[in-house]
Amino acid sequence: MKRSLSSVLVLLLCGACLDPIRGAADLECTPEVSATACQPPEQRGQARKVTVGTRHACALLETGGVRCWGDAGLVGDGTRAPRPTAVDVRGLGSGVLSVSAGGQHTCAVLEGGTVRCWGDNSRGQLGTGDTQASLEPVEVPGLGANVTSVTAGQSHSCALHAGGQVTCWGANDRLQLGGGTLTHSTRAVLVEGLPANLTALTAGATHTCASTAAGEAWCWGSNTSGELGDGQSGVDRSSGPVRVDGLPGPSRALATGGGHTCARVGDGEVACWGSNATGALGDDTALDSVSPVRPVGLASGVRQVRAGWAFTCAVVADGDVRCWGQNQSGQLGDGTRLHRAAPVRVAGLPEEAEDVAAGMTSACAVLRDGRVWCWGGNAQGQLGDGTQMDRVAPVAVEGLDAP
Repeated sequence: MKRSLSSVLVLLLCGACLDPIRGAADLECTPEVSATACQPPEQRGQARKVTVGTRHACALLETGGVRCWGDAGLVGDGTRAPRPTAVDVRGLGSGVLSVSAGGQHTCAVLEGGTVRCWGDNSRGQLGTGDTQASLEPVEVPGLGANVTSVTAGQSHSCALHAGGQVTCWGANDRLQLGGGTLTHSTRAVLVEGLPANLTALTAGATHTCASTAAGEAWCWGSNTSGELGDGQSGVDRSSGPVRVDGLPGPSRALATGGGHTCARVGDGEVACWGSNATGALGDDTALDSVSPVRPVGLASGVRQVRAGWAFTCAVVADGDVRCWGQNQSGQLGDGTRLHRAAPVRVAGLPEEAEDVAAGMTSACAVLRDGRVWCWGGNAQGQLGDGTQMDRVAPVAVEGLDAP
């Protein structure tokens, strides 16, 4: 029995994916199958995953395509026009496995393990060997064809390869490419000193972290506020990656923000460390922490955690989204602009969330039906609702309807 294209793409999208989508052709309507079970599933929306940058956001679609919205020149449609609603990224109508939005650039992994990036390139974050910006996706040379995931920081990018190696390119003023030198690199360089069995990778503003199959977490780059989690702060680790100490359980996923890091550990508990001036660690204090602390009021079973610039969001067991930290633009989605040192519920999402992403001053969630809702800062149209008005509660992204 042949699978539909969307089913194949979903199966390739590893652990954090939603349930596979079946088409009518996949349903075996035989006398042994009830009439109810044989009915086609309810039509779903377009988005599978969402990623948020500083002034733009992008959604990975069920078709394997990518659509973006936000500031001029960042959405990858080949123009310099601002896009307050979602538009197709040129050349990425299908075949995309994952996508990550950085400060003002974006990178995507395609079927076959190659990487394409677009947007700002002033620090070499597109990995093309020069510093020329691109209005549409360009292939990153020298990576081979075995990349499993890519992550975009403020002005750097990193790729995880099938063999467990990590390569990075772009800005390196805070050793975010792996230590040893402060020289920026317009080409991918290997990060030395990492264990061999890495399974996940995430880039913050100026630091990067990876986790192993055994649940260890390793970080490198800026450590101004203790965001590397090795019990120290104020000194960047020129020696390269360090292991995070004091996790309350094995790391299942990592999230890096402006100056803090969070991990989903064990059975869905959350631990965070680093900068906490506006409550991004969620422990009901404003004290930085060089070792992991737990946000208050989050029960186990958290499905996902994502770190923004100075705030954090999580999808909890019942599908609600909880956020904490900085809130001057409404990025916590609770209907206020008050900073919150402990998690609060995002108000007004019409369905359970399957995915959440946090950026500089905004956040977005993919709901169970595939729609995307966003909240927070919107000066560049990064909420995708057709306006440039900040929103303290979620609004639906326009332009993600089925083609």
